Amino acid sequence: MTDIRLPKQVIDRLEGRWRSRFGQARRRSSELFDHRLEQLRAHRNNIHRYRRLLQTQLSDLEREFIERRLSEETTAMQGLAADIPSLPSSFDRAACEEIKP
Repeated sequence: MTDIRLPKQVIDRLEGRWRSRFGQARRRSSELFDHRLEQLRAHRNNIHRYRRLLQTQLSDLEREFIERRLSEETTAMQGLAADIPSLPSSFDRAACEEIKP
């Protein structure tokens, strides 16, 4: 097959249309993934904080409250982690580059 040479402005316009169509979906999924990771980090931090608090001297009422909150945070984190799709066992280098911030 012979090479077809197009003017730069035509190539730029085609690439712009391509990015506008397919770049938004990729960006949205990336933003959703980032949001879920932020939520997971928040739950993890809360769990660590509650576990540290349980190692201190607390009244029975305070201990009950913290144990309940710890249970709620753990359940929320497990539910959120189950929602996030796992990474494929073999993925290409380009996919890895897209994940990096």
